[in-house]
Amino acid sequence: MKISYTLDGEYSVLEVRTFILQLLKHARVVDAALNAVPEATVYSSGVFFLKTTIRGKAERMNEARMAARAEEAR
Repeated sequence: MKISYTLDGEYSVLEVRTFILQLLKHARVVDAALNAVPEATVYSSGVFFLKTTIRGKAERMNEARMAARAEEAR
């Protein structure tokens, strides 16, 4: 699993990438990030390699990044 955070001015992007065998963990991490920032925009793609992009306001997305990292460590 790879979580990347990119700051793009007023908005920031959180990208979560995993292989299909870690589908349940991927879903938990994305759900944790979305619970922290419910107003964010989400795009998901992929079959064997899953990629979820979460985009939102920069000040709130930092909370989503921390929540995703915490869930990944569990």
